Amino acid sequence: MLPEEIAEELTKARDEIVSLKGRLNLLEQSNVLQRRLPETNLLSDSFLTRAFAVMGHYLVAGLIVAIPFYILFFAIVALIASISR
Repeated sequence: MLPEEIAEELTKARDEIVSLKGRLNLLEQSNVLQRRLPETNLLSDSFLTRAFAVMGHYLVAGLIVAIPFYILFFAIVALIASISR
């Protein structure tokens, strides 16, 4: 390649870098990257807030799993109680 061609390619590359830096700055300023994260206390900076969020999720998940078993258990107990009368 000729020195003029190399200089032209370098100029194009620099212009592209400047353009990409500008686009990146606009994205960072508009918080597009941060909007993709959900608004949840699981991502809080506070340890206690995160801990209570995890505990709440744990309790709700436990209830979702346990309630059908409780319903089944009470149905069986009611059936046995009605048969034994």
